[in-house]
Amino acid sequence: MKTVCENSGDLTRERRDISAIYSYDGQQSIAVRNRSKKDVWIIRRLSCSDFDSTLKVINDAARAYRGMIPDDRWKEPYMSADELRQEIEDGVRFYGWAEDDTLLGVMGIQSVKDTTLIRHSYVLTEYQRRGIGEKLLNHLLSLAETPEILVGTWEDATWAIRFYEEHGFRLVSREEKDRLLREYWNIPDRQIETSVVLRFRKERKLGDAKSYNDSRTYCSSGSARPLSA
Repeated sequence: MKTVCENSGDLTRERRDISAIYSYDGQQSIAVRNRSKKDVWIIRRLSCSDFDSTLKVINDAARAYRGMIPDDRWKEPYMSADELRQEIEDGVRFYGWAEDDTLLGVMGIQSVKDTTLIRHSYVLTEYQRRGIGEKLLNHLLSLAETPEILVGTWEDATWAIRFYEEHGFRLVSREEKDRLLREYWNIPDRQIETSVVLRFRKERKLGDAKSYNDSRTYCSSGSARPLSA
């Protein structure tokens, strides 16, 4: 069975730092010259070769949930390789923040019916509080094609709720949360019970992130390297 795995193309940048746009590993990326005169990679669409790194970021950052969310919702690893493959099969497109060829943060975007979902937002623990999540979120908001954008997270993950509220999302009521999670997500009842949903209206002013057209490649789930976003 073949699943779409699109190459990078949608990228964001800070205008004053741009030095070049060129091909990296067959993907159009933006090289940014920082103050130390060293090239780093910023935001790119993740490819099949990023599967293992994506899984590493997710499971490292998800350790923050341990002891915070209900014990019956925690497991190790927090996300398995099969679960990540299924998320990609279901249409989650992952973008990442990478520096010096190292993936530091990931975030997914998924079109479902008449809305857009922000999915699986994670930054490596030692690189948190550096604005990586904010830059990824702003970029994905700029890519969303629907007026409504939703994100779900654990009710006890107060730091995550606060992060989204600081970026224009608003909590919906418990009754509406239950309805939205059943309509747009595919999660068990226990997760619905212990989660919240926040909504963003696209008419809010977004940053000035710019995007570039993706090119597509296809990766077989039975290939030697795992399927990736």
